[in-house]
Amino acid sequence: MSATQPNASSPRFNEQRVLRVRVSGFPRRAAAALCDVAIQLAFTAAVTAAVALSLHIPIPGLREIGPDLLVAGILDRNPMAVGAVGLWLGMAGLYQLYFAGIGGQTPGMRLVGIRIIDRRGRPPGPARGLVRLLALLPSVGPAGLGWLWAIFDREHRALHDHLAATYVILDER
Repeated sequence: MSATQPNASSPRFNEQRVLRVRVSGFPRRAAAALCDVAIQLAFTAAVTAAVALSLHIPIPGLREIGPDLLVAGILDRNPMAVGAVGLWLGMAGLYQLYFAGIGGQTPGMRLVGIRIIDRRGRPPGPARGLVRLLALLPSVGPAGLGWLWAIFDREHRALHDHLAATYVILDER
């Protein structure tokens, strides 16, 4: 029976490693968010158009498409408008949970060269990703003030980053 015992040359188990990273600035984060929203909206529009075509529902012309069409559709309880908004909200949540939470990087973040880490330098993971997703609601909700917080924060962390204990850093891998 052999047991391993720590000797003078082995590292201590409670020793903490210091991780040196460069945090991402607000412009890069905003560019990544715009790319991600564009991807989500394109997917939502494609699925909504495919469903409308399959159900033989007339699709509005390009001049008619806009926020007022969507708001009028929701107020009129148009199933296509309500379904499109529901699809976008659900897909945006899953998109953030999967890419940002589990993978640590959305396609927009990959494009601009940033990623999300926790305090130990790893991708956030499912639980922290869910916390970050839920924290996005108060961060984006009141005029995006929680997201704009990243401009003035010393570590360029938004409200949802503080609540989920995550950091957005430059991807130097």
